[in-house]
Amino acid sequence: MTIICINGYDQPDHCEHCGKRLIHGVRTNTHGIIGADCFVKLIKADKKRFSGNGKPSASMVRDFAKMVERRSPQRLSEMGYSPRHFQFEAA
Repeated sequence: MTIICINGYDQPDHCEHCGKRLIHGVRTNTHGIIGADCFVKLIKADKKRFSGNGKPSASMVRDFAKMVERRSPQRLSEMGYSPRHFQFEAA
């Protein structure tokens, strides 16, 4: 079981997973900087956490990345987010 963590937000030239040009990038612990769509493709569905197909939307992944980048761990905790909110199981 591999865990992919969202470690921040970046504005890179391209996705390190598929090579597509990016405007918004999600910094991860295992795959470098990738696009939110690639991130959603890489993770396993978790119907207990997310409704519908069991995965967060690409816009939600981008929002998570921006929150991790711009907020301190203490502020995220005050907002009700723990490190678990930014960890996903790889498919």
